[in-house]
Amino acid sequence: MPRRDSGARRKAVRSDHGPRTTDHGPLGGCHERPDARAKVAGSTRYVADLALPGMLHAAAAVSPTAAARLVALDTAAARAVAGVVAVLTAADIPGANLVGVIFPDQPLLVADRVRMVGDRLAVVAARSPEAAWRAAALVEATLEPLPAVHDPVAALAAGAARVHDGGNLVKAFRVARGDTRRARADVVVEAVYHVGGQEHAYLEPQGCLAIPEGRTRITIVASCQCPFYVQQAVARVLGLPLAAVRVEQAPTGGGFGGKEDYPSEPAACAAVLAFATGRPVRFVLPRELDMQGSTKRHAMVIRHRWGASRDGRLRFAEVDTVLDAGAYAGISTVVGERANVSAIGPYHVPNVLVTTRVAYTDNLFGGAFRGFGAPQVTWAAEATIDRLARAVGLDPLEFRRRNVLDDRRRRTCTGQLLPRPVLARACLDRAAELAGWDEFHARERAAGPEREGLGIGLALYGCNLHHGGQHLDRSSAVVIVQADGSVVVRVGLTEIGQGNLTACQTIAAQALGVDPAVVQVWQPDTTTVADSGPTVASRGAHASGMAILDAVRRLRARLDPVAAELLGCRPDQVVLANGRAAIAGEPGRSVEVAAVAAEMAARRIEAAATGWYRSRPRRFDAESGLGAPYESYAVACHVAKVHVDAELGLIRVAEVAAAHDVGRVIHRGALEGQIEGGVVQGVGWGTTERLALERGRLANPSFTDYLIPTAADAPKVTIAVLEGAPSGGPFGAKGIGEPSLIPAAAAVRNAVVAALGVEIDTLPLTPPTVVAALGDAHPFAWVAEEENEDARSAAAPASR
Repeated sequence: MPRRDSGARRKAVRSDHGPRTTDHGPLGGCHERPDARAKVAGSTRYVADLALPGMLHAAAAVSPTAAARLVALDTAAARAVAGVVAVLTAADIPGANLVGVIFPDQPLLVADRVRMVGDRLAVVAARSPEAAWRAAALVEATLEPLPAVHDPVAALAAGAARVHDGGNLVKAFRVARGDTRRARADVVVEAVYHVGGQEHAYLEPQGCLAIPEGRTRITIVASCQCPFYVQQAVARVLGLPLAAVRVEQAPTGGGFGGKEDYPSEPAACAAVLAFATGRPVRFVLPRELDMQGSTKRHAMVIRHRWGASRDGRLRFAEVDTVLDAGAYAGISTVVGERANVSAIGPYHVPNVLVTTRVAYTDNLFGGAFRGFGAPQVTWAAEATIDRLARAVGLDPLEFRRRNVLDDRRRRTCTGQLLPRPVLARACLDRAAELAGWDEFHARERAAGPEREGLGIGLALYGCNLHHGGQHLDRSSAVVIVQADGSVVVRVGLTEIGQGNLTACQTIAAQALGVDPAVVQVWQPDTTTVADSGPTVASRGAHASGMAILDAVRRLRARLDPVAAELLGCRPDQVVLANGRAAIAGEPGRSVEVAAVAAEMAARRIEAAATGWYRSRPRRFDAESGLGAPYESYAVACHVAKVHVDAELGLIRVAEVAAAHDVGRVIHRGALEGQIEGGVVQGVGWGTTERLALERGRLANPSFTDYLIPTAADAPKVTIAVLEGAPSGGPFGAKGIGEPSLIPAAAAVRNAVVAALGVEIDTLPLTPPTVVAALGDAHPFAWVAEEENEDARSAAAPASR
């Protein structure tokens, strides 16, 4: 089913928009306009629709096994296929055979060792896609099997088969605050959670078009989130300077993180083929290979030992997380560091010890996915919070109220002091009110196989890049006012359906005092703006918006004096609103902004400016995990109502109440779309989206067998928006893309547990998992237990 975050998952979401707990303030005029969606200039065709004269089609020969030594590669049969122009192996790469975005551990084409099913052995260029894939299937590899490891915990044990020569521990993180061993608690809860991965399920598969200009320059048009990552990877494999590689983002049919780092790989494949043949090369992955070879949400094994007093006050929390990186590091360490500092949630806990280890396995490798590790650890934390509430005899809502961060207790688990107001309690109470928490628990429910339950998920999310990635937390924008008063805006962060360019349009229009309809926002292009870092971590509107505001500030240093001359006032008296320049306090005296622009053109005054944003420097000690990992935070609370068939283990999520701390609303429609889509995607991950891995191979690489929610499965979503908490974003706005997903699966899990009265420690909550949790009393338990073992073994191998 389409999910709302990017155009890929949009149409099928139903929503009751519910109460409006916000007024829109000075931005309100832009929020509800049907014509205020961004006018996006640039390519309007998806990669699969692009074609050029003489264009070739790419395909890849991939490994069918997860661990082997490459002994020989025979490409003769592939080269003999009619229409084949080139077959390339690792020896043919002109530059470095490396595509790892952080660690130099991943080759573009295997030279000696296979580490996962789907590793590329060779790439083919042919005159038709059919010929290319036929030839790729004829590449013969002689592979010598090697011992494989698929369990991330076992991968860290002594004597485990090594995925890389340096060992299987990629990196470790910790947070150590207080003393958990000396902390006194009346009740102690211990649990081990097996949290499975997730397929991004974007509707448009990975794809790109490489256009060479001799052997000195190349243009890449790609379905991607991070054009500058693609630029760096292509420059590396071709041995070119960055300035010789132009990357333009094509309209992108969904991302969710799956088009952050992975698009660099197909782009590099197409680029080496284009350079070798001197012709444009298009590479579009078929769905099965896309699902088999691309990154996934990381699976994790999370151990908890938490303690509380009899009156329901948290005393300590110990968390040990092992994250399955898969065969290559990718950006698993980025996910690991966020998971590490997010493991406690928005709760006051005086004594904390969190350890997070990132482990290599021979599974599919992990990458970015909406939430960056926070959904997994939040799922575990919220499960333990409910466990503790039951252990001390408190209602789960009341237990959270006693422990949630607020204006009195403002320090996170890393010791960072949050600015007031802290809206965690407000979000909790508002979501509970919308869900009818008290009324639900006051009425009696009939006994029988059909059970009802309410569950809470509460999350705290850092709204920019972690301190470890602070060097990437930057953004560029160009704003040009044309002679007729229309406006061109260019930014370096991408539109993947989340509404980033609509937000950019709204912010630019507000800052210049013009109608959004006259603002054109262009697709990102690496030759028109500076490297703006990745479009991740809900930073799109935040970072782009701040860069736009900086550009407008610089531009107005030239525009305001011209307007002042026309108005007969000082430059500092000029205000821009409703398409006019006026004198502050004298609205009767004004001139159209278009007239000011025309005057600037007549005088040959530059009407363009570049803006720049970088997050404020922060202090964070990586050794202890203490300090300020993020500049600002958003709180999200979901309360889910579920119906569970206790005989069949079937779950139906009927309603979700979602309360979000958003700082300031920029565009109401886009905001609600993000929340609705995030809820549905989180529900799917929590209930049906099981990655069935068998010795590293994905056994369900299609939407027939990998079950995402349909329109009929989407719950009614009621939304409350809370404004006013501090933010460093434009006009006080915070990111919403990831907070909208993070608590959803946790709320569903807790609702199911409340309905059935049994603990469930494995995600997703598929029918076999639910039936197995019900135990031997269930008539189908022996069947379910066998299937659930498969699910648990697959939950360890997955990704970010």
